[in-house]
Amino acid sequence: MSDKSSGTYIIDENYTIISVNQTLRELYPSVQPGKKCYQCLMKLDEPCPPCPVANHIQGPQTYLDPIRGIYETVDAVEVELPDGKLGHALVMSTVGESEAISAKLPRTRNELNRLLEQEYFDSLTGGFSRKGFVRECERVFSRTERTDYAIILFDIHNFKAINDTFGIEGGDQILRYVFSTVRNSFLKPVVASRIESDSFLFLVRRKNISREQLMSLLNMEWAKDNQIIHFHLRCGIYYVEDADVSISRMINWTILANRYADQDKYGSYSVFDAAMREKYLDQAEVISRFSESLAKDEFKLFYQPIIETASGKICAAEALVRWNHPSRGFLVPGRFIPALEKSGLITQLDRYVLQHVYKFQKSLRAEQIPIVPVSVNLSRQDFYNDSFMSQILSLIQEGTLPANCINYEVTETSVAILKENCDYLLQQIRQIGSKILLDDFGSGYSSLGMIGDYSFDVVKIDKSFVDQIEEKPVVRAVIDATISMCHSIGLSTVAEGVENSRQLRFLREHGCDFIQGYYFSRPLSEEDFLSYLSKAQVAGFESSAVADPHSLFQPDLENLLDLVNHFDQYIQVCYPENYDMVYANEMTRKISGHPDLPYEGRKCYQYMLGLDAPCGHCPMKRMGDETEKMMEVDDGSHVFRLTARYANWNNRKVFIECGQDITKTKIVQQRYLEQIRSILENIPEGQGVFYMDLTADKWISSGGNAENARAMQKIKDVDTLIRRIASFVPDPEGQENFFSIFCRSAQLKAYKENRRQIVLETESYYDDHSIRWSRITAHLIDNPETDHVESVLYGVDISSEKAHIEELEQARMEKEQLRRQVDKTWKMYTQADHDRRYDFLTGLESRLALYHFTSHNEADSVTGVMMLDLDDFKLVNDKYGHHFGDECLKEIGRLLVDFGAHHEISFYRYGGEEIVGLSQNRRIDIDALSRQTLDIIN
Repeated sequence: MSDKSSGTYIIDENYTIISVNQTLRELYPSVQPGKKCYQCLMKLDEPCPPCPVANHIQGPQTYLDPIRGIYETVDAVEVELPDGKLGHALVMSTVGESEAISAKLPRTRNELNRLLEQEYFDSLTGGFSRKGFVRECERVFSRTERTDYAIILFDIHNFKAINDTFGIEGGDQILRYVFSTVRNSFLKPVVASRIESDSFLFLVRRKNISREQLMSLLNMEWAKDNQIIHFHLRCGIYYVEDADVSISRMINWTILANRYADQDKYGSYSVFDAAMREKYLDQAEVISRFSESLAKDEFKLFYQPIIETASGKICAAEALVRWNHPSRGFLVPGRFIPALEKSGLITQLDRYVLQHVYKFQKSLRAEQIPIVPVSVNLSRQDFYNDSFMSQILSLIQEGTLPANCINYEVTETSVAILKENCDYLLQQIRQIGSKILLDDFGSGYSSLGMIGDYSFDVVKIDKSFVDQIEEKPVVRAVIDATISMCHSIGLSTVAEGVENSRQLRFLREHGCDFIQGYYFSRPLSEEDFLSYLSKAQVAGFESSAVADPHSLFQPDLENLLDLVNHFDQYIQVCYPENYDMVYANEMTRKISGHPDLPYEGRKCYQYMLGLDAPCGHCPMKRMGDETEKMMEVDDGSHVFRLTARYANWNNRKVFIECGQDITKTKIVQQRYLEQIRSILENIPEGQGVFYMDLTADKWISSGGNAENARAMQKIKDVDTLIRRIASFVPDPEGQENFFSIFCRSAQLKAYKENRRQIVLETESYYDDHSIRWSRITAHLIDNPETDHVESVLYGVDISSEKAHIEELEQARMEKEQLRRQVDKTWKMYTQADHDRRYDFLTGLESRLALYHFTSHNEADSVTGVMMLDLDDFKLVNDKYGHHFGDECLKEIGRLLVDFGAHHEISFYRYGGEEIVGLSQNRRIDIDALSRQTLDIIN
């Protein structure tokens, strides 16, 4: 037995110590031969309470040693003493050496598991966490074939609404219900976990997956307060195929498959395939390289001509973008547009396209080359970006190009989802002279009713319809009806994707106004499009709208001067003495809610509001003695910013009001003010607050309860302010870091990258001259009134939070250290346990191993036993010495190991020269083998 791991002492029947080995002397110096063991070890007058000899305990037991404070295993073995009396050898195997470690060790294995494995379990469901799922899968895969399994992810459709309806407690009950239902289902998961929120991950055997049963499982019912709540699960499946893929990657593939659930192609559940992987990697690569490619002008514009059907002349073009990828060549939009839309980057690309088209049109005009309107595609996200929409509206106001040289295409999906907000912005774009084209009509949410509800000029019939003109009469009828309906309400039509003369003939015969497609031209590069324009005849791209009957009203030139520069506003003219309306432009009529009804001879308050008398907010009542006045008027449902004046109209006094509906602007301004208020309300007392205009490079205010902040007044620009604030950071390096993060250019860069918050944690001086940790935060805000980017910067004292984080980190490090020490301890224990079961001298298994075998109900499988006793071996030791005797035992052990391996016999060294052989093979003759064993030894 190894002296490095075990100590031994022998006592007689009176607990007197007979002998002690060197290991035990090192561990317990107080143990001396001739003294009572309980006196030496515990200073007691009687045997120790846990003593295995006094308590007649057979076999090894583990105890907490009260002397050294560590765990150790003690085995009491009966031995014959030299005087022939019975004694006991106590063998002690230590499982730890440090008092500091042992003081923290759990007393039971269960306690240890609870301590170490908290992070592997989900406290809500009792299943595994994500980390636990990974660990358990590794264990399963280590002993079975990976490809026998699949990983399934379930999540709850619209779980946020469920949580909002039933509260957190109700939501938790549903989560436990879903977990329990799936775990106990036909899937019979091998590993069940909840990895986050309403996402449940299961490892199941492939053979258990049934499509029919799975579809049934996805629709669940849950009872609460005598109500039955129905909800739906989505499911993603990954079949394990590649042994080299990590489990974390498998989980990612499963999550990706889940994202495709509920799509038309896949249904309520989807199975991960190579196409998903390629698309995922492709989109990731698109997103990672997009900004660099945009900066390098790797996106190239192409122009596809739009042809007037009747004349065959070019009348317009559509700008299309292609990505000239450095390694993949030209990529069509379908390869990168979806990824940019999903990641929120599409507006950057649309802005890029608009700027290039505008620059291209300006170059044509400068070179006196004929210009045709070019349409630019707008994405749904563009309508949420105030700065981009402002750029669209301001381009024409520069006056460099005609108002109709750039048109805009929107998809029916965007219009259907954005509804009123989209229509409002489309109206604004039309009022600056651009046309709005409804793209891909018939491919998504479209209906004939939609066309009349929004501000369109042209409807583009989707290529999917054009492709079926020759085969399907129903499609031809739909196209014919669409063209007729559009013409009846004053809209033009464009057919997309026309590729042959038969399609063209049908469209021409049924009155389609314009044609776009490969039949006339593929998309052309700028250079090729210039060449095309120089050779082509140019026609006008005008709408087929019916005439507006109200446009027949023509005031004389003198009166018309009152209406100059108001093309983007509503205009209303009435007689002040009786409120009879003289003139109302198109926008005014739309605001009334009944634009088709004549206004002539009607009272303004009747026509506009349906009242029987002048309204209380009438601008005329607020004029006083003034002849012209600017004001804001709120009629209860709209807010108008207007200019009102008295003027002469055909030699008669009239009251003219012209202005804009600023209801949405007011809402945006209110949101802006609420955003400012929310920021200020959440700043703790005693902190400094700085307000600055980044666009104008202007300090606005410094305030808060911090004295050092209030002292910073009348700062000339943003960077000077930031330098002043940075001076409160104690060290120069920290001051430079502060400035680099919060200087004006850094904040504007963050805004351009769509980051609306900048945070830095640093040490700084406070009013009491103490140095504390602060969290400096800058909120970047759009001011809708000035269209400027503003910043609110403030600091929060996080000293206590920082201390808490450090305590948590220290606790984490201590726990990690404890984990390592426990792992080391168990490793030592395992090695010690092995050493105790192995006889190092003979190479045979020990008496402890024999005891373990017989005490674990394995004795019933024994078919034969032999007992070997080396006669008078003590005489050999006495005559030739112990070294010679040990060599003999080694050789005997070697012979028995070889013999046992050949004949399926396990040999155990039972005593000094006693050896036991056990066989579990019923086919062998134990008597014959016993004789062979003697022959070998002899």
